[in-house]
Amino acid sequence: MTEALKARLHPHWVGGKAGYKYSVICNGELLVSRSVDAACEAARALKARGITGNLITCDGKTARPRYTVNIEKAASLTAEENRRDGPRFRKARETTVYARRSLESTIPGNEIPEVQKKAV
Repeated sequence: MTEALKARLHPHWVGGKAGYKYSVICNGELLVSRSVDAACEAARALKARGITGNLITCDGKTARPRYTVNIEKAASLTAEENRRDGPRFRKARETTVYARRSLESTIPGNEIPEVQKKAV
């Protein structure tokens, strides 16, 4: 049995309808920044790097496990929530989104294009 990969969730209060957004750090590297769908986005980032298996997400302050996802399965899903149905998973679909400027994009050779494809 292989050891599950661990990542830490760090909440950011943004207010409004979104409430909290989460950043995910794994092995000292920022995988996802301020996302409402942090687990699925982190799974997509790991799968793109060829990493599979389970991902254990832990609280950023206490390091207590919060939930575990299968990277391959979660990468193909997205989480959504509405008032009538509550939270649920559905298949991710590709849409065009505008890339957010990040610290990584300011490093020469590491630029992010203005428009990119992203699974939602």
